[in-house]
Amino acid sequence: MTSSKNARRVSLRVEAAPDSIEAKLLNHIKDDPITPSRAVMLRALKAFYLPWALEGELSEADLRSLAQSAIEELQFRIFQIRQRYLADEAPGYKPVTTSTPMQPINSASANGAKPFTPTLGTVSIEDMRQSIDPTNLDDF
Repeated sequence: MTSSKNARRVSLRVEAAPDSIEAKLLNHIKDDPITPSRAVMLRALKAFYLPWALEGELSEADLRSLAQSAIEELQFRIFQIRQRYLADEAPGYKPVTTSTPMQPINSASANGAKPFTPTLGTVSIEDMRQSIDPTNLDDF
């Protein structure tokens, strides 16, 4: 293992053609006044890739817990997208949750709204609606 004195920072440079969809995405992330682009990108990458990145380094139980957290993060983002863009088309969507409390994903706790914490069983769309601030669905 490398000591912290000799450790190098890891970086990833992302570029896109100026008129591409990818450029629009990167500009949206870069120009967001609410959340720093580094935090936004790392949050999305962690939710999508972290269980695979740490496979072989964590115990099976820790990997399962990490995978569950990633699934909850992704399910909540799916919920946000459905609410914002497909609210009329997703009346029966009900994500499955576990008894593991999820960290607040939006700024609900900062603005006084009740943070979303799932319990054992199924959480309905109505339960999620009541637990978030509908004016702030773009905080991923």
